[in-house]
Amino acid sequence: MRAFRTLCGMSAVFGGILAFGCAASAHHGSASYKTDNVVVLRHATVTQFLWANPHAMVSFDVKDENGNVSHWVGEAGSPSAIRLLGWNKNSVRPGDVVTVQLYPSKFENAVGRVDAIVLADGTTLKNSPRTDRGEISRY
Repeated sequence: MRAFRTLCGMSAVFGGILAFGCAASAHHGSASYKTDNVVVLRHATVTQFLWANPHAMVSFDVKDENGNVSHWVGEAGSPSAIRLLGWNKNSVRPGDVVTVQLYPSKFENAVGRVDAIVLADGTTLKNSPRTDRGEISRY
């Protein structure tokens, strides 16, 4: 009986460590992005807006000064988080021409974490209420 209790106790501890460890490592915050460098992409044409967990995603095309088109993807917060900042599933639609401010990926071209999207009417959709770019807590 004592061996059974020990086994159950060890299993519970191991399960707790495993559950906490997976949850703690699952959310990466801004570690994949250059938070010291905001890229501003003007006249970006939205091609897709995905309102889904764990992150909303915005795909858009941007022309450079030579007319070459680059295809970008911006990661925003979860729908439940950005809804509190004024976003909804219809905030951005394919065909909208917007200005995108984002933190570029450390590893991939044309990928970034959205800081804000400025709509044609001047409305700004922020991705976070923070102003420190995660520099204080490295969120």
